[in-house]
Amino acid sequence: MAQGFLLSKGNLELEDVGNEVWNELYLRSFFQEIEVIYGRTYFKMHDLIHDLATSLFSASASSNNIREISVKGHPHMMSIGFAKVVSSYSRSHLQKFVSLRVLNLSYIELKHLPSSIGDLVHLRYLNLSGNLRIRSLPKQLCKLQNLQTLDLHRCYSLSCLPKETSKLGSLRNLLLNDCYGLTCMPPRIASLTCLKTLGCFAVGRKKSCRIGELRNLNLYGSISITHLERVKNDMDAKEANLSAKENLHSLSMTWDGDERPHRYESEEVEVLEALKPHSNLTILKISGFKGIRLPEWMNHSVLKNVVSIEIMYCSNCSCLPPFGELPCLKSLELQNGSAEVEYVDSGFPTRRRFPSLRKLIIGEFHNLKGLVKKEGEEQFPVLEEMEIQWCPVFVIPTLSSVKKLVAYGDKSDAIGFSSISNLRALTSLRIRDNKETTSLPEEMFKSLANLKYLKISFFKNLKELPTSLASLNALKHLDIIWCDALESLSEEGVKGLTSLTQLSITKCEMLQCLPEGLQHLTALTNLSVRDCPTLAKRCEKGIGQDCYKIAHIPDVFIYPCLIPN
Repeated sequence: MAQGFLLSKGNLELEDVGNEVWNELYLRSFFQEIEVIYGRTYFKMHDLIHDLATSLFSASASSNNIREISVKGHPHMMSIGFAKVVSSYSRSHLQKFVSLRVLNLSYIELKHLPSSIGDLVHLRYLNLSGNLRIRSLPKQLCKLQNLQTLDLHRCYSLSCLPKETSKLGSLRNLLLNDCYGLTCMPPRIASLTCLKTLGCFAVGRKKSCRIGELRNLNLYGSISITHLERVKNDMDAKEANLSAKENLHSLSMTWDGDERPHRYESEEVEVLEALKPHSNLTILKISGFKGIRLPEWMNHSVLKNVVSIEIMYCSNCSCLPPFGELPCLKSLELQNGSAEVEYVDSGFPTRRRFPSLRKLIIGEFHNLKGLVKKEGEEQFPVLEEMEIQWCPVFVIPTLSSVKKLVAYGDKSDAIGFSSISNLRALTSLRIRDNKETTSLPEEMFKSLANLKYLKISFFKNLKELPTSLASLNALKHLDIIWCDALESLSEEGVKGLTSLTQLSITKCEMLQCLPEGLQHLTALTNLSVRDCPTLAKRCEKGIGQDCYKIAHIPDVFIYPCLIPN
């Protein structure tokens, strides 16, 4: 598209025409070996196709007809025809190659873009992504009347765009994803009528920078709207016209906690109600909202296609929407919620709840008791992954499909730990960050016959492991990290770990010795002991008191030296 090779085709956008051409070339084997790196898809061209394409161009292309410059960022990047790959960036490139259509300066630690960028009047694609230290852009950038794509994603320090950005009349893609430092948008962004993708919109205080600038933009893909605390009222919010943007699939809405609005919590709800999205939305994120409840539009009618929801720092919301009714919801993350919330879902237990949910993360809901008020057979039928963070009174219900659990927090009691045994299909368990527990309940491991990976870390006062460890006959990996008070591994517990292949012990300074039963674990092939001084001395090859217990293990690593067997 940047080279001008694409022509309009009916009602299709140029991007859609480009996708059709690219898919056709891929089906005809012009490209192969799809690789996804950081969310971007890369295709490799076969050497024979590359040689053919190169032969069609003059081998002696001059600087006057070079159309594309890329500072080398991929180890296998090559150029064809009027493109040039350079090893490093120099300002002379902007003066020497005056016919540039494409300029890729991504991830080169650029601090400043020179004002001479305005001389590249033919430029259609400018990629500055990943330059973490760029704070602003020169005003001369706004002279580029042919510019179609300006990629600034992951320019974390970028605080503003040039005031005359609205003059970039051909701009179709303004990629501002992860530009966390952006404080407001340039004025009159609505005049960019060709704009199709806008990664971020930071609401400003002036009229020409308010959320109403989004009203007539036909946006595609994803957008993050920040500084929503600056929206004056619900009428102001309605000006964004989000409900009409049928091509947006991802929407993130953020309120800045350091810049609170001067309005009541009930008025905050009215603002969010007015930001109702189109029912085509698939991803929704809300952060920092201070209203007393989440909006009525968070239901199965409006969010019928949503697959992922994140709700963070909405600490005034005393109840949660009926997430269990959403038919396509696969991932749900809830963080830093109200102390009044006791259950994730309070719907009718007779109805099918969370039919598609596969991943659930809950953090810092201090009075959360469980997932649902009344358990039923049709709840969470396909849930596979759970992560529970600092929910001290949370009890895990019986769930037949969960295979992976991460749980951490200071105040988990015996009931909470014992409820882990309700996850009988569990294959991976990580528990961490607990300063109070001195022992784990025997019931915890008794039903986990399928567990293959267990990691216990940062239990500051844990002194012993339960003998029920012996019931983990399928366990292959056991990691124990930074358990300062742990004095010994359970002799009875270790005997039953007949499938164990890897044992790692790190920063357990009070651990005195290895259990006798370790020598009978014939499947054990890897032992790693780091920063455990007493244990390291006992495992010293040939002279250590525990060396006979580990003689059968092929790979033994005792920090700081490797002991080959």
